[in-house]
Amino acid sequence: MPEKLIPAKQDIEDDFCATLGEQSLVHDMSRQHNDPTRSDTNSHPLQQLEPSRPLQKDYEGHKMKILVLSLLLGLVCDAQEADDQKGLSQLSGKWRTVYIASTSPEKIAENGPFRAYLCYLVFDDEQGTVDFYFYVKLNGEWVAKHVTGEKQENNTYLVKYEGENEFEVIYASDTILVISVVNKDKNRKCGEIQLAGIFVKVNDIEEKALEIFKELLKLKGIEEKHIVDFFKSGN
Repeated sequence: MPEKLIPAKQDIEDDFCATLGEQSLVHDMSRQHNDPTRSDTNSHPLQQLEPSRPLQKDYEGHKMKILVLSLLLGLVCDAQEADDQKGLSQLSGKWRTVYIASTSPEKIAENGPFRAYLCYLVFDDEQGTVDFYFYVKLNGEWVAKHVTGEKQENNTYLVKYEGENEFEVIYASDTILVISVVNKDKNRKCGEIQLAGIFVKVNDIEEKALEIFKELLKLKGIEEKHIVDFFKSGN
């Protein structure tokens, strides 16, 4: 079987820099850039997530969480086995944010640090790293970011950005990623902040990925009203 071509990290950095008009990539840029999210379309073909009933408290709430966890594990089991066999390096390339959700809405609000417009992900199975190239809007200005995560024994990645983050790929295919992030706020004021998201390579989301994402939200205790829909907002 011919080896699948994977973009080199340097090629990705060069391409990312080209969008900035820069000769080299600074890992935490502060200069203003043009809007990297602007497109000619203001809508997307993805169906809106259907509202779900809030989890009940006490016994019923714990029971529901157990059921949700069981369903989520069942849905991702086959996908994780496949990912372990082929590795994540093959998924390196251009990715775009579709949905991001959080237990801390201000983190994903306008000018929030986790309202991230993803451009590239670079997985390196040999080095055990993942590199994120993305934009955030801070104080009304677009800022380019590059952060690196290191793989841990539990197959999550430790990423230092706005504190410490535990990043995990919950579900993966060639064109879609469902991801989980647990953020420990750098100021230690908010405790652990739960985040979940969907990244895509094409403007289409398979039903299985949407189902996994919705169950992940329930497991993390994230209300669906705290989802940012990047396509719906015209970005």
